[in-house]
Amino acid sequence: MGLKPATNPDVEATSIELSIDGKTVTAKDGVSLYDVISMTGKVIPAMCYHYTFDPFGSCGMCLVMQEGKKAPVRSCTAKAAAGMVIRTEGEDLFLARKKAVEKHLSVHPLDCPVCDADGHCELQDMAFQHGVTNLANAKQKFIPEDTRSPVLDFNMNRCIACAECINVCKDVLMIDALQFMKKGGFNQVVPKGDLPLNCEFCGDCLAICPVGAITNKFSKYLYKPWQMKKTTTTCNYCGDGCQMYLETKDEEVIRVTSPLSWKNKWGDRSDTAKGHGGLCVRGRFGFESLDSQSRLVQPLVREGGRLVEKPWLEAMHTLVDRFVEIKGKHGSDAIAGLVTARCTNEELYLFQKLMRTAFGTNQLDSSARYGHMNFVLASKHAIGLGRTSVDWEDLTKAKAIIVIGSNITETNPLTAVRIKEAVRVYRAQVVTFDSAITNMSKLASHPFLIKPGTEGAVIDGLVKAAIDLDLVDEAVVGKRPQAFASLKKAVANLSMDQLTAQTGLASDVFGEIARIFAESPRSIILCAEGIVRRANGYQNVLKLMDLAWITGKLGQP
Repeated sequence: MGLKPATNPDVEATSIELSIDGKTVTAKDGVSLYDVISMTGKVIPAMCYHYTFDPFGSCGMCLVMQEGKKAPVRSCTAKAAAGMVIRTEGEDLFLARKKAVEKHLSVHPLDCPVCDADGHCELQDMAFQHGVTNLANAKQKFIPEDTRSPVLDFNMNRCIACAECINVCKDVLMIDALQFMKKGGFNQVVPKGDLPLNCEFCGDCLAICPVGAITNKFSKYLYKPWQMKKTTTTCNYCGDGCQMYLETKDEEVIRVTSPLSWKNKWGDRSDTAKGHGGLCVRGRFGFESLDSQSRLVQPLVREGGRLVEKPWLEAMHTLVDRFVEIKGKHGSDAIAGLVTARCTNEELYLFQKLMRTAFGTNQLDSSARYGHMNFVLASKHAIGLGRTSVDWEDLTKAKAIIVIGSNITETNPLTAVRIKEAVRVYRAQVVTFDSAITNMSKLASHPFLIKPGTEGAVIDGLVKAAIDLDLVDEAVVGKRPQAFASLKKAVANLSMDQLTAQTGLASDVFGEIARIFAESPRSIILCAEGIVRRANGYQNVLKLMDLAWITGKLGQP
C-alpha cells in the first residue's frame, strides 16, 4: 500500500518519523494521517473516506488521539508531521466513535428490511460493531424521494452527508453534477441547481454510497445482496477491459456492480492510475439487452422474400446446401467471409478455419481492416509492436496529452478518467483536435475545432512546426539520419498558410502545440476513429508516430 501524494506528485516529499500505537513509522510529510495509519495495517472506521479523492472529514468516525491534544482528532483530514504520537485504540475512542454512529442514526430511517443496501451498508456495520441500541432521541426526516433521473433514485432520508458521491463525481470524474443544498433543515445531495440530473450516468455515485441513499432504479426492491449470485467478468463494450460483477438470480441478471465501492476504500494513487474500479453507463446499466425480447434466439431463413424463424439444425443444413451449390457452380472463390472484430480470438480462428477448410476460400475480411488494423500495422511498422506502447499509469502521469480524432469520453470512458486524473493530480495540459465539441474538449486546456476530415493536415502542421522550430531530439533522429532527412524534405514543401486554411486553425497553433508536446517531460498522443477509420488512416497514424519520433517521445512512457 502506498500513499497519496501530499502536494506535487513530481516532487519527492520529505520522509518523517512518527509514533502510532507505540511503534515508529516512516511516512511522507504532509500526507493524510489516516493513510499513514492504514499503511501500518490498522483499519479504523471512516465512512466518508475513499482513496480516489481527497479527505472530506464529515462522518466523525476516524477519530484518534494525538499527544498534546485534549480532544480526538479526525485522522483523515489531519496531516502527518514529524514527531507526532498517535493512539488509535482505547475505550475513549470507541465511545467517541459510537457517539458518532448514534448521531448519524438519530436522523436515519430504520427501514433496513426494505432498503436495497441492507447487508451491504457501512452504517449498519458500524452500528453493529459499536453496539448501538439506544436511539431514544431519534428524529425522523421526511424528504420526498427524487426519482427524476432515468437510472438512479435519491432517498435523502438515508443520506449521512458523507459527500462521497459529490467527491467522486467532482474530483475523479470531473463532472461535478452533484452538490449539497440545505432543504428542510438538512443538508441534502441534489443535482446541480436542484435540476434534473445531467451527467454521464456512470453510476459511480451509486457504487460509492455507503448507505442506501442512492439506489439503482432497475433493481430496486427486487432482491437482497445475499440472495444474488455474484460473478466476476470483464465488460466487452469497449477496449478498456473494466472489471464488473454480474449479480444474478435464477440465471437472470438483476444488476451490475463494480469493484468501486465503500468496501474498497483503502488504496493509493497507483491503484487509481491502474483503474479506479468504476464503470460507465453502458457497463453498469446496459445489461438489459441480455434478456431483451428483441434478441434473436433462432436463425432466420429467407423464404418467399420474408425472414422466417427456423430450428438451428434445419438452418444449418439450408446454409450448407446453398454454399455447396454456389461452390459447385462458381468455384470456392465465389464465397467470401466477413466477420466482426468484436469476436474473441478463438471465435475468429474458428471462422477462418471454417472458410478455408470447409469452403476452400481465402476471401476473408474483417471490419478491423477499416479501422483498428490501420493503427496496429502502422505501430508495428514504426516500433515493432502492434499495440500501444503506454498503459493507464503512463497516461495518468503524463504532462502533455494530445487527443486527436477521438470522442474518448464516449468511446473509452475509463481511459478518459485517466486523462482527468492526469489533469487533476499532475496538472497535465490536454490538447484536443476534433470537428465537434466533446466532453473532453470542454476539459482540455487547449481545445481546437477543426474542419471535418482534416486530421491529416493537422498532423502535417505539427510535424512541420516541430522541425521548423528546432524542437527535434537530435540524439534520437541522429540514429536514422536518412529517415529524418526524407521527412524534413517532405514537410519543407508544405505551406503553413495552406494548412491553416485547410484545417481552420490559427497560424500560431501548430507551433504552440508542437512546443508543448516536445518540451513536456512525459507526452502522449491518443487517436481513435477520427484517424484510423478515415481515408489515409494508416498514413496518418505513421505521421503521428513521426511526430513522437522526432521529439523523442516514441515508445517512451
